[in-house]
Amino acid sequence: MSLIDAIQPGVLEKGASCYVDSSQDCGLENVISKPMNPSESTSRMRFWLEKAGSGFLFVLFFSGTLFGQGLRQQAEQKFGGDSRIWFNELGDTGLSRWDAVEYTQEIGIILDWNSKRIVIVRPDAERETTIPGDSVSRIEPTWTQPNAAEFHRLFVEREFTAAIKLGSETIKKPGTPVWQQRIILAEMIESMMAIGKPSLACQLYVSLAAENSPQLLLSTIPLSWGDDKLEADAAKIQPMASDWLLSENEAHQLLGAGWLLKGPKRLLAIETLTSLSKSKSAWIASYARCQLWRIAPPAEIQSTLLPKWIADRDRIPLAMQAGPSMLLAYRMSQAGESMLAVGEWLRIATLHSDRYHFANSAWTKAIESLNALDKKDDAAKAKRMHEQFAGKDIARNSKQ
Repeated sequence: MSLIDAIQPGVLEKGASCYVDSSQDCGLENVISKPMNPSESTSRMRFWLEKAGSGFLFVLFFSGTLFGQGLRQQAEQKFGGDSRIWFNELGDTGLSRWDAVEYTQEIGIILDWNSKRIVIVRPDAERETTIPGDSVSRIEPTWTQPNAAEFHRLFVEREFTAAIKLGSETIKKPGTPVWQQRIILAEMIESMMAIGKPSLACQLYVSLAAENSPQLLLSTIPLSWGDDKLEADAAKIQPMASDWLLSENEAHQLLGAGWLLKGPKRLLAIETLTSLSKSKSAWIASYARCQLWRIAPPAEIQSTLLPKWIADRDRIPLAMQAGPSMLLAYRMSQAGESMLAVGEWLRIATLHSDRYHFANSAWTKAIESLNALDKKDDAAKAKRMHEQFAGKDIARNSKQ
């Protein structure tokens, strides 16, 4: 059985992306680099199907100082209805790379979701339940604002330009909880990457990373994961990246070092990534180590590095593996391990189909590689599956 035949049906989605030319076209001039207002209360996650987040206001609002109405009723009035949250056990390495991961599901009103915890009120409870934030793998949110729900629908349908425009309006709307603002920002970053605007995505990410956001949302960091098309934008981004290195925020430093790695400040970038690889933040350390894969000589990759890299990638929560897996596939290909690279690209295309810019590129690279390996039947199967995934995108682009 070939790699193509091993892919399970039913994991592909149809959709469409759109294109924009500037931040002004999207109405982003008042969003980029503008901190969110914590006073607007409790951001995102469809990622691994749907998304969400949260903020800090509940600490004051639901700290036990309020009397009268029950906590559940107060939560409904302020944050709306129940959301669905999926958790994986902490320490899950994702080593069963082709098998479905088992999750625990909770239903409740989200009060807070930040870098340390998610706090919910279950339907049958009058007390909050606190769960480690790092264990969240997916959230299907109940939105408090109709505009936010419409924005999310546009994002899921891959109407990226329309989503960006509406998102820039919705995120400033009074009454949008901070945790939903974070979701909107993260989905706007994904949308920017999908339409090939990494510079704008980076500027939005600086705002997201400044907001005590959970690591699942921070994994939208718009780094170069081996894509030559993104490398072409490096010159435009590097002046900003130098400033990000000076930040005390490690996510900002990681963003800056990643974009400086192929420029005149390469040594400073390597030094920063090496330092970040020892961070107390597990995701920062893992992503920093992965970025350093970009400078390894191809000869060393094949002989000694691949097993270590695969093990490092598999220690990252599965929902956050798309970027590292993409870079792993590119480096395998450069080291002459073409079939291993095809396996990784197909893995990304199926397991991370919600990350459109990764999945679409992975399908394209897999088809190119299979054709180069003279595996025409597999390439044809992969092409049909790519067309099923991309749907309206391919139909539209073929007319241009």
